[in-house]
Amino acid sequence: MIFKSQTMNINFKDAVSYLTFKDLEKYGFFKHAYSTRIGGVSENEFKSLNLGFATKDSSENVKKNFSIFCAAFGVSEGKLAITSQIHEDEIKEVKNISKFTIFNGVDGLVTNEPGVTLATFHADCLAVYMIDPEKKAVGLAHAGWRGTVKNIAGKLARKLESTYGCNKENLICALGPSIGSCCFEVSSDVTQIFRLLDIPETYLKDGNKIDLPEVNRRLLLNEGLKDENIIKSDVCTMCFKDLLFSHRATGGKRGTNAAFISLV
Repeated sequence: MIFKSQTMNINFKDAVSYLTFKDLEKYGFFKHAYSTRIGGVSENEFKSLNLGFATKDSSENVKKNFSIFCAAFGVSEGKLAITSQIHEDEIKEVKNISKFTIFNGVDGLVTNEPGVTLATFHADCLAVYMIDPEKKAVGLAHAGWRGTVKNIAGKLARKLESTYGCNKENLICALGPSIGSCCFEVSSDVTQIFRLLDIPETYLKDGNKIDLPEVNRRLLLNEGLKDENIIKSDVCTMCFKDLLFSHRATGGKRGTNAAFISLV
């Protein structure tokens, strides 16, 4: 499959590929990535760069895949903080870690420590990257539809504000990749839950299709972020199922992508 995107670049290092936001590459104080399926050791439905410990892939394969990816991305495994997600809205600060650390029951992380790398896990659910160029702080969250309606993106902004004194008007946010409105059809019950949100229904497409990045964009505008500081990915994980793991495209028989952000 030929990768085409107006918002993201595909990068290659050794045998590994990963995506980055074009509009974030100009900032020199942090690095970010969204992993693809390419470059790992896993087989079958996990082929090949599966980064999900919660899958039925062997933990040895996942650990090896992390080592491969971290070497290609240029970050230390010993300063890696990852989430063990539950589709909720808990967000934790990461500080003073000296080993690979798992935060259980958490869907978002923040830090202002250079060298620490945050990671969240995705296979259709939205990645939320958040950066403050003034305070030099970053955050990352996993926003499925449940986390989205709980406003985890807005709570990530609040966490950066309360922890590091960030001004929401200075925050830069990049949303995605995720399953797109082209593919994310939900039941009418789920649609009604979204309709309870205090935002315009610009996210509804063709009846029961949801534009998940648009919902989060609207919630972030309510939160006080500037529209020009919010970037929406145009990459749909289901449409790019040969490049990215997609839960819906495979009926759940799949590996897991990861989003990464690190202060340098």
